[in-house]
Formats: sequence, C-alpha cells, structure tokens
Amino acid sequence: MHGINGRKEGGERIHPQVTFVDTTPAIEPNSFYGKLRKTYSDKVLKTQLEQLKKQGSYDAFDLQWHPAYDVNRLQGGKVGVTGNPPSLFWESDVGKWIEAVCYFLHSPDGASCEHKAEFDARLQELVNKIEKAQQPDGYLNIYFTVVDPKGRYQNFRDMHEMYNSGHLLEGALAHYHYTRSRQFLDVMIRNVDAWIRDVGPNDGQIHAYPGHPELELAVLRLAALTQDPKHHEFGEYLLSERGRKREEYGNRPFFVQEAEDRQDLTSGKRMDRYDAVEYHSAHLPLHEQNDILGHSVRALYLTTGAADLGGPFLDDAKRLFDDAVDNKMYVIGGFGSEPRHEGFHIAKHRLPNSTGEGGMYAETCAAIGAMMTSERILSHGLDGKVRDVMELAFLNAVLGGGSLDGKQFAYANKLATWNDEVATRKDWFTVCCCPPNLSRTLGILGGYTWNCRVESESKVIKLDIYLFVSATRTIALPNGNSAKVSMVTEMPWVGKINVETNAPEGWSWEIHVPTPDYAENITVSGLCIVKRAGIEKEQLSAEAKAAVPGFAFVKLGSTAATLMMTFDLPVRLLANHPLEMTDTLTVSRGPIIYTAESFDNPELEERYPHFQGLGISSATQFKEVPLQIEGISMIGLSTSGHGLYALEQVSTTVPWRAVTVAKPARTWKKLNEELVLVPWFARANRGGRGHLRTSFMRADEA
Repeated sequence: MHGINGRKEGGERIHPQVTFVDTTPAIEPNSFYGKLRKTYSDKVLKTQLEQLKKQGSYDAFDLQWHPAYDVNRLQGGKVGVTGNPPSLFWESDVGKWIEAVCYFLHSPDGASCEHKAEFDARLQELVNKIEKAQQPDGYLNIYFTVVDPKGRYQNFRDMHEMYNSGHLLEGALAHYHYTRSRQFLDVMIRNVDAWIRDVGPNDGQIHAYPGHPELELAVLRLAALTQDPKHHEFGEYLLSERGRKREEYGNRPFFVQEAEDRQDLTSGKRMDRYDAVEYHSAHLPLHEQNDILGHSVRALYLTTGAADLGGPFLDDAKRLFDDAVDNKMYVIGGFGSEPRHEGFHIAKHRLPNSTGEGGMYAETCAAIGAMMTSERILSHGLDGKVRDVMELAFLNAVLGGGSLDGKQFAYANKLATWNDEVATRKDWFTVCCCPPNLSRTLGILGGYTWNCRVESESKVIKLDIYLFVSATRTIALPNGNSAKVSMVTEMPWVGKINVETNAPEGWSWEIHVPTPDYAENITVSGLCIVKRAGIEKEQLSAEAKAAVPGFAFVKLGSTAATLMMTFDLPVRLLANHPLEMTDTLTVSRGPIIYTAESFDNPELEERYPHFQGLGISSATQFKEVPLQIEGISMIGLSTSGHGLYALEQVSTTVPWRAVTVAKPARTWKKLNEELVLVPWFARANRGGRGHLRTSFMRADEA
C-alpha cells in the first residue's frame, strides 16, 4: 500500500487499518469469526446508524440547534458541575462509525453486505455535511461552533476538541483508502494544519495536548500516509509535551495553568482536585511515568501512540503496558478497576470483581486500547507475552462488549453481579464510544491477524502470525508479482492450524507462529516444540531453538507448502495474584475465560444468589458441553463428579474467629450437582435473572 505521494505507506510497520484489506477475514462464512463479522456487517452497523440518527449526532454537522445542547450546557468551556454535555463527543461517534463502515465495505467480503448501497449513500452524505461544517480557518467542532463559541481552545483537559478531531481523522483515512476520494481526507488535513498552526512549542502557540489521547495516534497514521514531516513532528510534540512542567506555568502541567486562566477550579466528578491530572496521564512527562494511572482508555490510547512513534517512546509504552498487564489486568484481559474514574487504581493488584467487592469497570474501549497497544509493540518486534495479551483481550473483554445478535452493547464489564445488579447490555449510551469502537475493531480483523514484511533483495517473505483466524492474505511482490498465504483453523475451540503458502519461484518464507501459554503438547509440522513436562531440546531444530519466546520459527520454500500445527487445549484453573489478597480460581480453556450464569444454573443460583459461597478446587474436573448461542457454535464446560463445593455457614457473634488446625478458617460441603459455565464473551445473551460469577473461591481445604 502506498501513500498519496507514491511512497510506501508506513514503511515496514504498516498499520492494521491499512493491511486488513489484503486479508479475507473469513474463508468459511459459517466459521466462528465469519459469523461474527457477518453479524457486525449486516446488523450492528445498521443498528448503530439508526442510533446515530436517533441521538442527533448524524445531523449535528448541519450546525443547527438540537434539544440535547441544553443538557449540561457549558459556558466558556468551564467544567459543568453536573458533568459534561453528552453532545460534546458526537463527532467521535460519527467518525468511528464512518471508519467501521469503510473497513467492512473495503474488505474483500464487503461486497456481500446487504446494506452496501445504503451505507455508501450515508457515507457521502456525512462527508458532505462535515465538509460544510468546517470553519474557514480549518477548525471543526460542532459544540464549540453552535453552543459555546467562547469555549473554543479554553479547556483542552476536558472538552475533547482534539479527541474528536482524532476520530474524524481516522474516519477520513479509512474513507480515503476505501473510496480513493480525497474529499474527507482534505477536510481533515486542513483541520490538522489548523491544530499545527495554533498548538505547539513555539511562542504565540498554545502549549496544549489532548485531555483524552487520540489525536496523537491518528496524526501519526496520517504522517504514514502523507510522509509530511510536519504531521510526524506534531504527533511527537503531543506525546512529548504531555505532563511537561514549564517554568512559565510555575513548573506545573499545562492543564493546571489553563484551568486557572479560565478561572475554573472545579475538579469535575472524576477528579479529586482540579490540579490532580493523573486522571489524564499528565502528572509527569511520559518518559518519567513508571506506573500506569488514570482513565484506562486514555492511558492505553496514549501507549498506542507512543508505541507507534517508537524510539524512547516505545520504551515508555512497554514500561507502562507491562505495569498494566502484570499488576492491573483482569483475567478477561480487561482494564480499569475504579468505576468513579473508569480507570486504574493507584494500588497494584487491586482488582475487585463486582460492585459488592469494591468496584470494577473494565470498559470495552480499554480492552480495545490494549489490543491497539499490543499490535503496535509487536510491529517493532515479536513478544509472546504481548501477543497472548492481545488475544486474551480480544476474545474476552472486547468481544464480550457486544451481544451476539448485534443489537446491544456493554460499556463496563463486571466479572460478577451483586445485590440488584444484573449482567446486561444496552441499546445505546449517552456517551456511546464503545459500540462503534467494537465495529471498527472487527472491521480490521485481518490487520490484527498477522504482519508481513517483504525483503526484496533476499527474496524472503517474513510472516508473523498474531491471531489464529481462518483467513487468506495476498502479498504484493516486486514487478507485479504476488504471493499468497492461507490459514485454516477452528480456533478458539480446536488446537489445529494449517498454513498454506505459495510464492513465485526463488522466493522463500520465514514464519513465526504463536506457541501460546495456554497450549500443551504443541507440534509444528510434526516436530515437538513444547511439552509441559519439559522441553525436549534434542527434538528442536536450530530454527526452533532460535525462535522468539512464545513463537515457533519455520522456513518454507517457494513452491506450495503447508505448515501444520497442533496443540491441546486443556481446561486450566487460573489463580489470581497472591498480593490481590483474595483466593479464587477462574476456569479457562485455551484463550477463553468461562463464567457461570443463572440461566444455566437457575436452582443452584437461587440457593446461592450470584453464586456467592460456592467454590471449586484445584482437583475439580470439567467436561465439555457443546453450545450454540445466537447461531454461534462454542464449547461450554460443566463440573463433573463432586467438584463443586459450598461454604458451611459460620455461627459467630463477631466478624472474626480464632483459627486452629482443627478449626480451619473455612469449611466446605460437597454438592452433588453440576455447575455449567459458558464463554465469558457469550454471557447475557439468553435472558434469565442475569446473575453471574466468573471467579470462585478456592476450596482446596475440602
């Protein structure tokens, strides 16, 4: 793929938003991923279009008054005591929908979308509206044009002007790649040029950066297309300026000075003080941040931009992402334990599973941000741990954000219900960032599946597989030639992958294929790679021994060749971190996390509301149960034998009691009944009481 000046777009690290088009994400329409994509293409995008029209954001670019503007109306960009107006984010909702539609329609299977003609018409209508809404100086924002003109550039911390521009820019990039029309792209280049004119490090410029990171990663993607140094420099400025304490601001961050300048010392509902900017990841320059803090989506969008920029910023991204994964990640690949600020707790290993346990949030967009960061880190070099996190987040916290019928969505994703809470999704949200974010992620699934680099001089095609997806990719070679690679698999349910390659004579392949942490007895083309009883090094080839940890390395010739990989997917019981100060087990099989729902266990859950007081032991055995939910085939699990336990009631007049060998802290009784579990992403799709629990007390004392 080439940029608009004819040079290769993005060099060797082309973004997945570009490379997805070379991949047919579903060879078999009835496959797991094929059905998911079909649901999003034919149902979800249509649902979201209808919601955008109902919400008012679709027509908001006409710059006419809307009743929604009276809700939490702002003056001069000052923080609203009751919160920000929901219409503040409308551009981003539209931008992400445009982006998602363009991805699906641009995919090789996009021609089969039953709404293609309507979507094409709506795209053009929206682009026309956006173009007319742009101000003569390049500024583009609905709220601060129609509702609060005096608030323009007054509150970069809270008002999302840059955030909205970033999502419109990503929509414009997708629109350009799909249509090859520059209409929308040129609008957004003018908008970026306006930002570059008004915001920057020089005298006479505002030394600002976004309160919600997004423009950083978007403008770096623009730079990959235009090859214009000023776009790259602006992206680097936004990342390097964040958290900088300038002398002219009294050695404080920009957000603190700007709040005082507008005489706005209101902290907002998510901040303890107006000068506590950890929420925005602006408390320190990025190079000095060691702990990931604040709003989880903002922080992970920030690490995505940093990883894309590379150099010392890549080191920053890795350091902060390691902290997120090692110390603050939920078992589903979710992030954010603090509902109040939708983000990370300052303490490590504080991961309550429900409101009753002290909170939990795990916003869908945060898991998508983790996928984005993972992919950009992997684009610099393979890392098995990072790849495993990307897959974990995708197949659990990300996919779990949408119902399997394509009609409802989840913002927060709690691992257990409590009291009157139920596990449910909603048609839409006042701030609806997650639904279109899900759509654009599924739209570029082919880009997340693998990365490819062509070395023309040595005639080597280097293929790094990230996700196990039945897909075919066409790879452009010099002189109009091409190569092709196809992957066929039944993952995430069956550990069998076939990779077939074909290239012109004289070319060869070097393939890295994942060897996930959850897999056992892995073989690649008949060669034993891993046995959990120990690695048999004498059986490994020199290439396999030299492989990156978490990957197997295989060389194939130019003629048609096949790489065959098999592995077992045993049920695993996952213990939480010892410093989390709880003692639970979570059931998993392969990359899939499992949960118990009242729908499958109505009598059991009625006796033990929300499954509280139930436990499983390290010796509990499980059997596989075939399931089909909303036409998607999957594997459920059920305890077998006497593997389920219940806490004996403790009679005491005080909340503590002495423990001895004869009187343990907990006593258990065996239950002669089964506990049925379903994949966590498939929860809340079948009705019922809506109660669930994902992690159970460890009953090894039983």
